[in-house]
Amino acid sequence: MVSADVYNNIEIVKYKIAKAAASIGRDSDQIKIIAATKGQPLEAMIQAVETGYIDGIGENRVQEARKKKEKWPKSPSTTWHMIGHLQRNKAKVAVQLFDVIQSIDSANLTDILEQRLVLLRKTMPVLIEVKISGEASKYGVEPDHARALAEHILGLCPHLKLIGLMGIGPLTDEKKRIRSSFALLRRLKEELEEDLGVELPELSMGMSDDFEIAIAEGSTMVRLGRAIFGPRGN
Repeated sequence: MVSADVYNNIEIVKYKIAKAAASIGRDSDQIKIIAATKGQPLEAMIQAVETGYIDGIGENRVQEARKKKEKWPKSPSTTWHMIGHLQRNKAKVAVQLFDVIQSIDSANLTDILEQRLVLLRKTMPVLIEVKISGEASKYGVEPDHARALAEHILGLCPHLKLIGLMGIGPLTDEKKRIRSSFALLRRLKEELEEDLGVELPELSMGMSDDFEIAIAEGSTMVRLGRAIFGPRGN
C-alpha cells in the first residue's frame, strides 16, 4: 500500500510539472520523473513506483543500488538509472545493474563500459554529464569538451547508445543563474544534434529545488528525491 505522504508528494510534483510545462506550451507527458533514491528505504522506493507515476529509479552509488536491487520484488518492475559519479572500477558491476547510465564524463569510462558490454552482448542507453554549474565540486565534462566525448561514443562505442545530456544546476537561490545553466545545456544539446547529425531526445536536468525552471528550459527528465520522499531518513 502506498503511503499517504509519498502519494501526496507525487501528486504535488505532477501538478507543478504540468503547470511549468503549460507555461511554455509543453505537454507534461513529455517529462519523465526519475525518483532519486539515495539513502531512501526500499519500502518507500517500491511505494513510489507503485503509484504508476515514476518512470525510473535513480541511484547515486553502485554498491547501494546492488543491495537494493537484490531485494527488489518481481513486481512492480522499473528502470534503473545511474545518476551519480561512476568510478571506472565500478563499471563492470554498473553495466549489470543499471538500464541507463546518465553520468558519462570521460572517454576512458566509455571505453571500459564498451568492453564490458561487448562481453555481455548488451547495448546501454547513456547520457553525457556536462558540468553546467561552474562549481568545482561537481562532476561532468566541461561544455567545450562535450562534443569530443559525443564523437568518441558515436564513433568508437557501438554498444553505448547516446540519448542525451545530463546536468546539475548550481547550488544557489539565484534563479537567473540556475536558468542560465539549464539554457546552456539545452543549447549544447541542440548544437550537438545539428553538428553531428544525431537525435538526442533526452535532456536530464532539474532536481527537487529547481525542476520547474529546468522544465521551462526544455528538460525531458527530472531527478527528484526530497520532493517525493521528504528529507532522507524521514
